[in-house]
Amino acid sequence: MFRHVVVAGIGALGSELVTRLGTLDCESVFVADPDVLEEKNIARSTLLREATAGQSKVLQALKKLRELFPRTRWSGAQVEIADVEPRQFQNADVLFSCVDTDLARTEIAAIATQYKFPVCDAGLGGTSTRVGRVSWFPNFSSAACFACLLSNKRRAELLSIWESDIHACWVTGRAEQPEWTSTPSMASIIAALQTEITLSNIEKNSQAFSLHLDLDRTPAVQTIQHPRSIDCPFHDEMPEILFPICARAQCDTCGQHFSPNQRIAWVRRRGTCPSCGSHALILHQSLDKNLSVEPAGSAQ
Repeated sequence: MFRHVVVAGIGALGSELVTRLGTLDCESVFVADPDVLEEKNIARSTLLREATAGQSKVLQALKKLRELFPRTRWSGAQVEIADVEPRQFQNADVLFSCVDTDLARTEIAAIATQYKFPVCDAGLGGTSTRVGRVSWFPNFSSAACFACLLSNKRRAELLSIWESDIHACWVTGRAEQPEWTSTPSMASIIAALQTEITLSNIEKNSQAFSLHLDLDRTPAVQTIQHPRSIDCPFHDEMPEILFPICARAQCDTCGQHFSPNQRIAWVRRRGTCPSCGSHALILHQSLDKNLSVEPAGSAQ
């Protein structure tokens, strides 16, 4: 059994997962998600059903979870997983990944290597709303991590700029981007599988694998083994400093120069010009960011 866990993402899948952790009387759970609620999130999540659009996902989830499962110590932050403070990772037994980008999963792989804990990743969608997948990545160097599943080109792209668009919940190597949807029932099934796979593998010397569930096909369940990629850099000794930050940027719309002092990936996706609000930014200078930097937005 695990005592302290970190959960990345509190959407339809993540909200189902944390309720299972509460049912298991997990000692403490830390949740990270930078987003606010949208109407589609509320419709797909039983945990967030009473919340209002525009509110923080994390804050609303923590409020409900503390009511439902008072024996678990719940905390979180409205930040991306790469901006979570180090002490949460230092004490973690496992990280549950419920995110939907290559970038976030690659960042999680780097963090897991840095702090030496396993990752159980899951996703919903694909060819239909009745498809889901759970992937187990152990915490030893001979086993595959998520980055091992990427092509050399894709991995190099992410490592050079730490950025990506919304992508599949697992990697197929195709260039096209499928439509991704989820339903509360499938989220419940996949979250349950994610919990059970972690419980059954966390103390074993198992290799990385995925359990693929497709209720539109026979057989419905397929196990996929993941060998380690010899080209993946995350299995060598990791540096103490990860995730470059943008120290100087310029607005391509109004020409304003400013210092975001945020991760490059964050600036590319969420950054705006402080003068005109434009998202068209040119990044001029980057620095290395030590993970010991305190993030904003903690919700203890």
